Amino acid sequence: MDLKSHRERIRRQFAAQARAHSKTSRLRNEESVVPMIELARPQKSDRVLDVACGWGFVCLAFSRHVKQVVGVDLTPEMIDLARKVAAERGVANVEYAEGEAEDLRFGAGSFEIVACRFTFHHLGDPEKALSEMKRVLTPDGRIVLYDCVASSDARKAKVHNAIELARDASHVKMYTDKEYQAFFKKCGLEVRGRVLTLMKRHFEHWMDFVDADPVVRRRVKKLLEDSIDGNKSGLGVRVREGELSFTHTCAAWLLVTK
Repeated sequence: MDLKSHRERIRRQFAAQARAHSKTSRLRNEESVVPMIELARPQKSDRVLDVACGWGFVCLAFSRHVKQVVGVDLTPEMIDLARKVAAERGVANVEYAEGEAEDLRFGAGSFEIVACRFTFHHLGDPEKALSEMKRVLTPDGRIVLYDCVASSDARKAKVHNAIELARDASHVKMYTDKEYQAFFKKCGLEVRGRVLTLMKRHFEHWMDFVDADPVVRRRVKKLLEDSIDGNKSGLGVRVREGELSFTHTCAAWLLVTK
């Protein structure tokens, strides 16, 4: 993969999302970060790094429990939105900076907690990003990683990823739990805790989130509908009272250095 070109795709995609978010009330209604908080067990003296922070939802959630939170994101528009939201909410212990997950501009041992939510499926080099997260941890620090996982059935995972890519050009791959375990092992990380959650997705809201145009909406809707028979995507796609929905299986892992 050409990482430079892929990063530009990410910037374009998330710049559009930032513009869409800034025009809606969605920022007040995001999913909970509770599984990450519970796994990390933050302390008042902790410093937290949120990798690919977006508009700062995870940063704001951790800010109530720790000394300092730093959010980094590749997309300038997301950083601008994050700063605006933090200022509006009067949060003083959070700061934001542009940065790449695969090249974190912080010294070794800078943070007690590194958080990363709904990001790995976008990364061009997830192993390098995970190694960077490990590098900036204190010796007794911990990583909290949260993302969707694909079915262990390779055929279903392939269909699932085709749907995600049709919706979002910056998508790379939803990994299986087994693939995540391989990443952790290769990077010298040990799993100390895991929480599985089911996240119901309503089609229109899910597409609004990426500011999808009508052509993309029709294409993704067809792919989802075509997967219903036999649950070909592993997403449990269904139509109830005319509304299309499905379920993402998500996992939060607590990781420490071996």
